[in-house]
Amino acid sequence: MMKQTNKPRITVTGGDGKSSRIRAERLEIDFGGGRRLLLSFPESGWSDLEIEADAPGDEATAPIINIQPGACNVVNLRIDVHRDLLPTEAADLPGTPPMLNLAVQKALEGADRLNAPKKHQIRRWAQAALLRDVEATVRLVGEEEGRELNKSYRGKDYATNILTFFYDNEAGGDVPLRGDLVLCVPVVAREAGEQGKPLDAHFAHLVVHGMLHLQGFDHKGKDDAESMETRERDILRSLGYADPYA
Repeated sequence: MMKQTNKPRITVTGGDGKSSRIRAERLEIDFGGGRRLLLSFPESGWSDLEIEADAPGDEATAPIINIQPGACNVVNLRIDVHRDLLPTEAADLPGTPPMLNLAVQKALEGADRLNAPKKHQIRRWAQAALLRDVEATVRLVGEEEGRELNKSYRGKDYATNILTFFYDNEAGGDVPLRGDLVLCVPVVAREAGEQGKPLDAHFAHLVVHGMLHLQGFDHKGKDDAESMETRERDILRSLGYADPYA
């Protein structure tokens, strides 16, 4: 009778296409020249997978990569470089990065659906603007639904580029902030063309803008507007996009 184990089953495939299976707690890949990649597996699937890159030189500078589950089918990647092994004060230790639980809905047809960004793009843009744990739904809509929502919630009878809805922005502690972003795809596409911007750059700006609104930023006053725009510029620069206000 085979002994039951919680160790992960690893399938190794060679250059000849033949595969073999092993069970392991740790996997070491040797690239030669002192370069290795070490993978330490969790006891169960719902836990952390630790990856360590080892290279010649000061071992204290080897990067540690943690992959943490954010949802049943989502992981978050974090890389820490340990520059020294000296004791540090607890306040100096890096905190856990905020988590994003994201759902994307597409209520689109035809050209609007073709112009819509992909979920992985939306996740990247939203994650870049994250300051705290957030559960967000991004809904991509056409002009008709965009107009209805803008009229219902803002009293304005036209479709706007983005609407932000937050439900519990005062939530604190371990409770994630919850809210929705509604992007009107044809409006965003039209604006990008009129402003001479790449479509993905304009979508990225609006997602970042909406996520900051969701987390309490606004632009009602001059100082608030300047602060929010500065943060948007910094975030978009980190994503590789030009200044959206230039």
